[in-house]
Amino acid sequence: MTNDISNQKLRGSEKLLSAWKNRTLTEDSVREIARALDESPAHVLGARVVGGSSATGVQLSLSYAGDDTPRCGNDILFWLKWHRMHGGEVHPPKIIIDGTPFPDLVRMELNFGDVTPGLPEIQDIGAKLGRGGSFGG
Repeated sequence: MTNDISNQKLRGSEKLLSAWKNRTLTEDSVREIARALDESPAHVLGARVVGGSSATGVQLSLSYAGDDTPRCGNDILFWLKWHRMHGGEVHPPKIIIDGTPFPDLVRMELNFGDVTPGLPEIQDIGAKLGRGGSFGG
């Protein structure tokens, strides 16, 4: 049983160390994304950097039309390789396909790095649990 507890602590510490290691985007990792966009047939509908001066993630909204629609898979492959190289939590991309059986338009949102909002405040957690007043009592 002691082994189970130490394994849980190790997993928690690994998550913490991983979050610390991947806390910001590097200039090189962002340049890789920019190069991939230059080589892609996608139209960039929007780009958002999350985390302010210590950026933690980038959100891209891309559009593919006509003969370029099958090539969206290349961008998904790049996205997977980027996360494998630079880390961060991988959430599936959001994809909208218009047209069957052959897509006329594909829209895709890709998240690089960590684009999730911060952890909730302790007071917010207490309110969700239905506890009023100070926490812990």
